[in-house]
Amino acid sequence: MEQIERDLLALIQREFPIDRHPYAVLGKRLGISEDECIRILGKLTDEGVLREIRPVMNWKEAGFTALLIGIAVDEEKIDAVAEALNEIPGVTHNYRRDGMLNLWCTLTGEPDEVDRYITFMTLLDGVREVKQFASEKTYKIGLVLDV
Repeated sequence: MEQIERDLLALIQREFPIDRHPYAVLGKRLGISEDECIRILGKLTDEGVLREIRPVMNWKEAGFTALLIGIAVDEEKIDAVAEALNEIPGVTHNYRRDGMLNLWCTLTGEPDEVDRYITFMTLLDGVREVKQFASEKTYKIGLVLDV
């Protein structure tokens, strides 16, 4: 990886600008053009080094509820339940695990909205149990990776 790529990755983790033209601002900080900044980020994305650029929010401070949900699902229904979870706007991802709670997902939304989605989950065919796990401590806010 070239040094300019490392510098750009380090910069976007720490100081992504809230600006109408953020890539021009980043480019200026690094002594490159906006187009070159976008080209480098595109290259890193194509190579699989960079997956996405998005904010990391403190959902609690913003008035939202964020939960980890463990679901006990009949094995023959697990794919259908996973597909139904993917349709819920507040579900960011779900994954299968071994154990009684064999399907897990994260759910974020306004409190009343989250309650409705949990009720929806309990009514899905094949779901035996839904358990909610609220976070007790946040570890990833402000995480910056060395590049």
